[in-house]
Amino acid sequence: MDGGHTTPLILVGGGPVGTATAIGLVRAGIPVRLLEARPSLRAADQRTLALTQGSREFLEGLGAWPHRGVTPIDEIHVSQRGRWGQTVLERDDGTGQALGYVLLYNTLMAHLDEVARSLPGLSLEMGAEVTEVIPDWSRATVVWCAAGQEQRADSPLVLVADGGRGLTERVFGAPHEKAYDQVALVARVETDQDVRHRAFERFTAQGPVALLPLEGRYTLIWTGTREVTEERLAWAESHFLAHLQEVFGDRAGNFRRVEARNWFPLSLRVLGSVMRPRCLALGNAAQTMHPVAGQGLNMGLRDAATLVDMLRDGQQSDLGSATQLASYVAARRRDRYGGIGLTHALVTLFSNDWPILSEGRSMGLAALNALPWARRTLTRVMSFGF
Repeated sequence: MDGGHTTPLILVGGGPVGTATAIGLVRAGIPVRLLEARPSLRAADQRTLALTQGSREFLEGLGAWPHRGVTPIDEIHVSQRGRWGQTVLERDDGTGQALGYVLLYNTLMAHLDEVARSLPGLSLEMGAEVTEVIPDWSRATVVWCAAGQEQRADSPLVLVADGGRGLTERVFGAPHEKAYDQVALVARVETDQDVRHRAFERFTAQGPVALLPLEGRYTLIWTGTREVTEERLAWAESHFLAHLQEVFGDRAGNFRRVEARNWFPLSLRVLGSVMRPRCLALGNAAQTMHPVAGQGLNMGLRDAATLVDMLRDGQQSDLGSATQLASYVAARRRDRYGGIGLTHALVTLFSNDWPILSEGRSMGLAALNALPWARRTLTRVMSFGF
């Protein structure tokens, strides 16, 4: 062990939310010790991320927005298969800025890693697998293993931004959890039309289908049952493209190529409380959601922004106190439960073919298309939260 010394703040988890939080806190004058189990913050991870205007503004304020490898979304076409209602959201419906930004996970993490390593107040410890966090109102204790050695340190505030289930459940208790009937197939597809900066969200009885523009191609997110998804993964390319064309129509052009097909399960996991003595859960450690509304990572970054703003605004003297943590929880309550509720409602209401609901969805999309103020409200919520 290292003697159980005291450190100002410990942050567990070096993903996008954890690293952005660490950068923000250091820029606010709070030294941070970041513990990450992986050997590097950078990863050969080709997952596609969709960030909102609010997330961009937060990262830009930290000096941590990547200016390369990012495709803006200026228009989102929303429709449902076999029904007449649809709507188009445009950048003019919001603040005049893009509706979102699409980039690869490793593009974001490479830039966050570069920024983090330039900050003298941020200690990065890779290969540090945290095994225990012990909450206590005097000081929280973190225990981890690095290079075969067990180490521990105390801190007035421990932030858990690690999306892994084991540690989070031991510290904060079991989450409320719902496994969706759907899984998500992801792939990169090409069409015979210019991709431009348009995204698509199409609702079907089996679940939503999304196309996100990224550097001249689309990232496809196609939800369905696991059995159907496994069949789609096994299809020959020509059969896959023909079936996708049938489901999606020609609004994005004719699909010509698909590659890098994969899938991941979908679930809703929400901690009943993100607070323990001297401990907070952020990002995926606090809530994991269906990707239908693109709110998961963006909500995590809003968690980070709220905490950084609180501490920047002079609440550093009582770091980790019960009053401070309760203030954070109260500040995040509306957006957290609003985003979770919206995402779950979209999955529940749009992933079926019930006649009454189908007609209601058509009317709702048509009304949204006809009412600029409604589009502006929706765009603001999707960009900046509730």
